[in-house]
Amino acid sequence: MPIFVYIFAAVYLLAINFYGAIILGCQKKSREEGDIEGTEISDLRLILTGLLGGATGIYLFMFIFKYRIKSLVLMVLMPIFIALNVYLLILGYQSGINYFSIT
Repeated sequence: MPIFVYIFAAVYLLAINFYGAIILGCQKKSREEGDIEGTEISDLRLILTGLLGGATGIYLFMFIFKYRIKSLVLMVLMPIFIALNVYLLILGYQSGINYFSIT
């Protein structure tokens, strides 16, 4: 498998985890300021970001920001998503599927 596939995967995972941390920070800031209900970031966006690979960043920054630790849904789902993301990464690495080769 070409090296740029691994580089792309690493950059994607860093970006999605950073995005998840930003969403969590924005959600905390909007709830602390008491913004209007329609303008805040929903939990569904956090769950979807975690499912797409950002669960590690969300789970880590939940403890760093000391925010949403009492949210049972996020505290249970994020470790499950972390395990799922790691499993899919290992499965993709071991399978050796080369999506970018033209042969």
